[in-house]
Amino acid sequence: MKEYEIVAKYHNACGGAAHPQTWFEEAELNDPADYVRMKHGHEFPKFVKEVRPDGRIVYTFDNGAIAWIYEFTEV
Repeated sequence: MKEYEIVAKYHNACGGAAHPQTWFEEAELNDPADYVRMKHGHEFPKFVKEVRPDGRIVYTFDNGAIAWIYEFTEV
């Protein structure tokens, strides 16, 4: 298992929010995909995975009204 710092962002455009709600967490995970799958279940296939040059793993779901972003940085 690896330890990750997780930055999660939730933005609800329908609710008129100007800024996303953001929170931080640390977790030991075999695979960051399992974390996102646990949180979103049936919506998980709609998430897009991106591995950034700095090593961060980012999962994004945006349907135009609601957006979820999870950034995983190995500690």
